[in-house]
Amino acid sequence: MMLRLSKEEMLKRRRIAAGLEPLRTDCSVERTDGIDIDAMLESRMRQAYLNLLDTAPPHLVASTGLIASTEPITGSKGTLITLPSSCRRVFTVRLSGWDLAAEVKPPSECMRLIGRQLNPYTRATAAAPAAVLMPGDEGGTQRKIMAWPAGARAEITAAIDAGEHLYILDEAALPIILQ
Repeated sequence: MMLRLSKEEMLKRRRIAAGLEPLRTDCSVERTDGIDIDAMLESRMRQAYLNLLDTAPPHLVASTGLIASTEPITGSKGTLITLPSSCRRVFTVRLSGWDLAAEVKPPSECMRLIGRQLNPYTRATAAAPAAVLMPGDEGGTQRKIMAWPAGARAEITAAIDAGEHLYILDEAALPIILQ
C-alpha cells in the first residue's frame, strides 16, 4: 500500500524507530544541551528517501505518469525527450504512435542503441521501441532521453521527488528509510 507522509509524520516514525521518542504520554522528556537530533534525523531520512527513489526496485517507489516535451533528433528518426527537474528516475516511455511502452535503458547502453538505429534490420519500430538516458544524466539528475522511432507526445512513468516536505512510498520501503 502506498503511503503519503508529511515530514513531521516521517520524523515521528524515525524517532520511534531510533528509540528517541518516549512512548509514555503521562510524561515528557526534554534536553536543551546537545545536538539538534531532529535536524540530524531529517537529513538522514531525506538522503535515504532520495536513494530509495534512485535505486530501489520500482514496486517500492510511487510511480507517477507525466507528459514531457519532445523534439525531433536531427539526422535520426528519433525523439529527444526533456524531463522535468523533479523527475528522479524514469521507468518507461511511450510516444504517440508506439504500440507499447519502452523500458528506459541506462546511459551505458546509449552507443549500442544509436548503432542499432543505423541498421534497417535492427532499428526500433512501433512494436519494439527503444529509449535510453543520455550520457551524463545519471545519479538523480536525469534530464533528457533519446527514443526511437520518433513520436510527438511522450507519456512517462517515473519516480518523482515531491519535495522535502512529503514522502510518497510503499509501506514495504519504510524500514529502508527508518533504519
